[in-house]
Amino acid sequence: MESSSAMPRVFKLYEELEKGEKGLGDQSISYGLTHAGDQTFTDWNGTIVGPANTNFDSRIYFLEIVCGEDYPSLPPKVKFTSKINLDCVNADNGEIIISKFDIIKNWDSSYSMEKILTGLRERMANSTNKSKPQPAEGDMY
Repeated sequence: MESSSAMPRVFKLYEELEKGEKGLGDQSISYGLTHAGDQTFTDWNGTIVGPANTNFDSRIYFLEIVCGEDYPSLPPKVKFTSKINLDCVNADNGEIIISKFDIIKNWDSSYSMEKILTGLRERMANSTNKSKPQPAEGDMY
């Protein structure tokens, strides 16, 4: 028998899947299940379109998102698969550095994958990051 704490996870992830598939949120990001048949709602992929007037402009960045059993109580693991030069991303492996990204550092169960992706896009546009040189387009971790 499933515990009652497992049901909110499935409902929340199903709601996020519907929103991501229907494109109901921010059009500069997208997310969905890596494998359509994944009934555990664990492995996701995301994309971020780089903000205009930055060194990220006209690029699409790809990410892996893993929602563990304790999601949404605990944040998902998020990793860029596209190489990126961003102050909250480990340059060696693309993983988000939790201590440098407030949305994950101060995680709240009401947050979502959309909030993470839009937060990362906003981070690209901030004054610290927008002019940073970027790896060649298409480079992957």
